[in-house]
Amino acid sequence: MRLKISRRPLAARGANLYDPETVKSLIALQKTWCDGTKANVVDTYTCFLQKEGLTWNPPRYKRQEKIPFIPSEAELNLLIGAAGKKLGIFLQGLKETGADPGEFAAIMPKDVNKETRTITINHPVKGHRPRILTVSQGLIRRLETVMKDEGRTFKAEQLRRAFLLKKKAAARKLSNPRLKEVKFITFRHWVGTMEYHRTKDILHVQRLLGHKNIQNTLIYIDLEAKIFNSPNDGFICRIAHNVGEAVSLVESGFEYVTGEYDDGGKIFRKHE
Repeated sequence: MRLKISRRPLAARGANLYDPETVKSLIALQKTWCDGTKANVVDTYTCFLQKEGLTWNPPRYKRQEKIPFIPSEAELNLLIGAAGKKLGIFLQGLKETGADPGEFAAIMPKDVNKETRTITINHPVKGHRPRILTVSQGLIRRLETVMKDEGRTFKAEQLRRAFLLKKKAAARKLSNPRLKEVKFITFRHWVGTMEYHRTKDILHVQRLLGHKNIQNTLIYIDLEAKIFNSPNDGFICRIAHNVGEAVSLVESGFEYVTGEYDDGGKIFRKHE
């Protein structure tokens, strides 16, 4: 899916995909793209270059942080039930795995193991880790009804358009406007929040979602606390990425909690 994204908006606008400087200039000139969209295109184009054995010096765009919308499980199940067969299976897969939509759309028959009830995410996006995820036997059976012998089963952009229509219809029929706020990525945010609520283990959530940077996972602590009114055990957490930051945190009363992550960060905590 990500290669498709990189080719269409860029090549259609006149960029030479094998000339990174023209791509960089084209992205900068897009007035209708927010910085978050530009950052996504940069990430996508970087993946394209890596596939082609090329590199570039990518421009940096800062994504605007927003609080993810977290629906109830009942609302997600309503949308799954209202979807057609293939779209319903895709949504169920997102709900059980917490995979990014692009990752789940890229699964192939060889990635599904019905004996172990696992799905291997072999095409991670956004710098995520590849991983093996356990799912229900029901999802495995449903996947078997739509998967071909080879090649990808899901075309994410087609499913996205179908989902837009289905959720609008469901919201109107059930008089629940919240359903219109659900996107494919909402299922991933729901899984992260619910898994932290179930386990209170942020490292487990990090591994499940494939995050290399723990800071991308820490948001689920706050989301879980707000949704379930859960106590946070009186602790606040901070990340130190170098010795100076670690020293400052220790001087402020923080204690060291965990080892180093891929981004070089270490977690410290202290009582509020």
